Amino acid sequence: MPFTNLSQSKLEEAIKSAPLKVKDSNSIRLLFAPTHIDANRPEDQAAIYRNVYGGNFNTLVVIESYSGELEKKLSIPSNQSFETSFGTVEVNDKYRNELCDEEDDFFISDSGLSDAMSLYTQLMMFQTCQKDFDVVSVQIGDYDTSIVKELVYALDELFRTRNVLLVFCCDIPSTNTGELEELKSLIERNNESALHNYINSNDKRINGARALMTGVLLARNWDLDIHFLEDSKEAAFIGGFAQIPVSNMVK
Repeated sequence: MPFTNLSQSKLEEAIKSAPLKVKDSNSIRLLFAPTHIDANRPEDQAAIYRNVYGGNFNTLVVIESYSGELEKKLSIPSNQSFETSFGTVEVNDKYRNELCDEEDDFFISDSGLSDAMSLYTQLMMFQTCQKDFDVVSVQIGDYDTSIVKELVYALDELFRTRNVLLVFCCDIPSTNTGELEELKSLIERNNESALHNYINSNDKRINGARALMTGVLLARNWDLDIHFLEDSKEAAFIGGFAQIPVSNMVK
């Protein structure tokens, strides 16, 4: 299990010490978060979750790319709950079943379930930010871009008007500034075909590209503003968030 040597109090201290970028945490609908935390640099992940600290979301929906291919293209674990060193979080069975009813490629399957899932990192981060929430975990187990489009459609249909926070797990290397600038340019130009080509190219250095792509397309559907956090030169990976376009940024 990730960062078991990091106490919740230390993690909360790191989150509360990070710079706040928004005035209202509930204006944020999506996070782009590194897949795992560096226990020696909790401030990197904390900088992302700082902006939803003390929020009031009902459900955390964690989307991650499976490393390899799964028998089921979109897999949702069968757990009734997930346990971390910070406590137990119940699964929202209603949302899980609605996802499986929404599209043909969603299945309840434990084929990708393991302690290495990014889900546990995101759960522990969010457990430090707020109490009383449930969770849904989705693994993308296929490389076909049509699966990403299918997932975007299902998330859009089910969660557009619901009080959920969606976390897309992806590692965007901070050392490759050119790649990030290219990605931001494609997002700003709303060039979906070019985004698909870029995400599927062999030259990219992003881990979790399918999850990233899903979040970007969903943010576009919901007319959200995407912000990448590039303040720290020491961070290995860059994360960010997507929010309702209001005058909500901290100056």
